[in-house]
Amino acid sequence: MDELRRVLEEEGEASGLSLSALSIPGEDFSRCIIRDSEFTSCSFPSASFYDSALTDVIFDSCDLSSVDFSSSSFLRVTIRDCRLTGASFARARIRSLTIEDSSLIYSSFDSSSLKSVRITGCDLSDSSFSECKVDGLSFSGCSLVRSSFRSTMLADVDLGDADIDGIALSENLRELRGAHLDVSQALAIVRMVGVDIR
Repeated sequence: MDELRRVLEEEGEASGLSLSALSIPGEDFSRCIIRDSEFTSCSFPSASFYDSALTDVIFDSCDLSSVDFSSSSFLRVTIRDCRLTGASFARARIRSLTIEDSSLIYSSFDSSSLKSVRITGCDLSDSSFSECKVDGLSFSGCSLVRSSFRSTMLADVDLGDADIDGIALSENLRELRGAHLDVSQALAIVRMVGVDIR
């Protein structure tokens, strides 16, 4: 039995773990509690962490593709150099999350609460952030191509130099009121509404 599963079954929560090269695809870790732990080069594709609580956790160079983090809580979590293609963070409660140099293509954060979330150097193409509540959300060096922000108010959100070409918004673009855009981003929005710039 893998150490993570053993600890969760024997103690009810995992704390102080430092695991590497662990491969447990498709496992069900729903409603687990993980604290003060680090996972390096681990593989959890299609695993479920539904309704779990993660505090002071680091994922480094892990495969988290299609992982279900929906309805979970995150506090002071760092994700770096990971694959999260198709991962779901829907309805999650997220505070102080850092994601760096990772692939989150087709990921979903729909209906989540995002507070103090910093995303840097990530590919979020075709991802969805619809109907989120945000406070202190920032993107830097990211691709948000064709991502959806419908019904997520982006006032004071720092989109940095993110590529927002083709993002999905409400017809009146109300989500962008008060957002911080650079010139190239503003031009992309103008093109979205059919203005021909020459």
